Formats: sequence, structure tokens, C-alpha cells
Amino acid sequence: MLDNATDIANGSVTEQPSDYSDLEVTGYRLVHGYISGTICFLGVLFNVCNVAVWSRKALRTSTSLLLTTLSVADGCSVFMYLIYVTYYFTATGPSELIYHTKAGMYLVVICFHQFIAFHTFSNWITISLAIFRYLKVCHPNIGKKICTRKRALLTIGIVFIATTLASSPFYLYYEVYDLAEDGVGFSGYWIRKTSFALAHVDYQTTLAWLYGVIFKVGPCLAMIILCSLIARNLYNADKRRGNMAAGIDSNGNRISSGYRRTTKMLIIIVVIYVAAELPIGVVSLVSGLQYSESHFFYFLLYSYVGDLLDTLTVINGSVNLIVYVTMSRQYRLEFKRTVLGRFVKKYAVTETVETGYTNDTNNQELSQPSLDVLSRDLKDKTRTTEIDGGISVTSALV
Repeated sequence: MLDNATDIANGSVTEQPSDYSDLEVTGYRLVHGYISGTICFLGVLFNVCNVAVWSRKALRTSTSLLLTTLSVADGCSVFMYLIYVTYYFTATGPSELIYHTKAGMYLVVICFHQFIAFHTFSNWITISLAIFRYLKVCHPNIGKKICTRKRALLTIGIVFIATTLASSPFYLYYEVYDLAEDGVGFSGYWIRKTSFALAHVDYQTTLAWLYGVIFKVGPCLAMIILCSLIARNLYNADKRRGNMAAGIDSNGNRISSGYRRTTKMLIIIVVIYVAAELPIGVVSLVSGLQYSESHFFYFLLYSYVGDLLDTLTVINGSVNLIVYVTMSRQYRLEFKRTVLGRFVKKYAVTETVETGYTNDTNNQELSQPSLDVLSRDLKDKTRTTEIDGGISVTSALV
């Protein structure tokens, strides 16, 4: 496994380096702090906007509650990584040659663990969303009974407790120590495995498997399966609707174009999600298969490959707003009124009139199962296509 932690082999260091020129830090690591820091900053802002929109009274459904929670989880995740990357890469540097305080190293350890915990919580909230949307789209009668706000709140509580318990063992993996213990000629603090981790190889193997299966590979497989089922049902619904109405809407366009647009976006979202999560999960599983001392988490902290994978993860937690704006007309209108309306008066005024549709059951993308809408609204195909291509699919993916 890669490990870029620098070994001190000669003499003492009397001056703190002013840049990375003399350190074993090269390639992407030189700019990782700036790139990931910018993405995280935007991710925090985007997720704050998402919370502001999804928590509005007009959007209070079980799906919007889960989407609000997802935005909070993603926002906390990228915020933790923002603190971590700002200190570890921008303010100081990812090397023990650069002086680190004890508090600084504890900040690195805590933020790294919390980043993993919040991101795992986000992953399983995403799976919960996919399950809710699967029931509403594929089994609308069952979905109406099961997918309530109370059950969504219960689901959030269960996922939070489960992910908190699953993340707890990781806190025994690292410790902060004084470099003077290594006999070097300068002071400072760094990170190493705890004596407990070193003495229990089975603990390291268990963590690698837990991280690989529960945190990464499991959610990826669940996402692929659920999204495939939803896409298949939307395709069948579109086919049935096309057979009934000759596949032409009031504007002369084929209704299936909505399905094609939705399917393309679905594929893009799944690819982004899997590309961000699956590589880390596979590497973790391979590390666990060795049944020996694991260097996997050192790999995540100390290698440029680990940094690239982290960048994919923070992108995954930051782009939901773009997906919502692209796919949901209702979100766009509420976003203009809630967020842009605070700065541009015309949005606050005009959108108040436009969003009157939220009381119209024909347009409640979040509260009505897609298939229900498709079968009930054939008289208004254009509007139905918008719903079909909207958040009913997005909420199962993002």
C-alpha cells in the first residue's frame, strides 16, 4: 500500500520549511487542499440551500424530509472535510517535517473520522430514499401506506443510530503522539496506530471489511439494484402510456423523451456515485483479505491516490443542488422564491404566484407516486412528462 509519511533519517531540522519543495509531497497533493477546499466550501453553501428549500411547508412530505436530512448529512460531511483539508493541506502540510501542534493533529483525526461517519449516514439515507421511491413508483398502493413522514422520521433515527454504532470502532485506530518519542531532533506531533490496533490484527481486518462492505460496496450494490428496478418500471409505464396515447404529447413531441432524459440523468448519477464509492470499498476489501496488519487507512491519509478518492467523495456530496435544479421544476421554483428571492425581488414576487401549483395534486412531484400520476394525468401529458422526469427519480438517486 502507498504510504507517503516521511521517514526522518538524518540529523535535526532547525527551520520549518516554508513550502513543499524539500518534502516528500508531490503531484496532486500539492493542489489537493485548494481544489477540495473550494469544492467543500461550495458544497456547504449548496446543501444549506437544499435544506432551506426542502424544509418549506409546501414540500413537507416523507421524501422531502429524507432529502432535508440528506442535505444536512452531506453538508456536515463536506464541512468536516473542509476543516481537515484546510488545516492539513493549506495552513500546514501533509508531512511530519512540518511542525504540527497536538491540537492540530487531534483536529485532523476527529474531522477525518466525522467525515467518514457523516458520509456513511448520507449513503444510507440515500438508500432509504431509494427504497421509499421504489415503493411509491413500483408499488404505489403499498407506498401510500408505508411511506409516511412518521416512518421517514423513524427511518432517519434508525439509520443515525446504526451508522453511529458502526463508526464507533474506528476511533480506536489512531492516536496522536509526540515525535520526540522517535528520537528525532525536533518537536511536533503526528499520527500513528494505537497500541490496541497494533496488538490486534483481527481488529484491523474487521475495520477494513466493515468499511468496505457496510460503508462502500453495500450501498453501491443497493443503489444499482434499486435504480435499475425504478428505471425498468418507469420504462414500462412510459411504454404503456405511449401505447394508450400514440406516444405523442400536446406539442407533438414523443412522451418517451421525458423517459430518455430521466434515464440519462439516472445513469449519470449512478456512475458518479459508484465511481466515488466503489474504488475505496474494493481497496478496503482487498486490504481485509490479507488478514495481516492493514495499511488501508494510512493509505487514505498519506497518499495522493487517497486524496483523489476523497475529492470524488466530496464532489458526490456537493452536486445534489445541480441535480435538483436540472430535474425538478418544483425545486427550481421553490429555489428561486426561497433563496434567490431574498436577493432579487422579482423572484420573490413572481414565484409567489407561480408556486400556487403546490396545492394542486397534479403537480406534487414529491408526494404522489410516479405511476399514479402517469395513469391519472394522460389528459395533460406535458405536465405529466415533467413530473416523470422530475424529483420522483432524483430523490431515489441523490
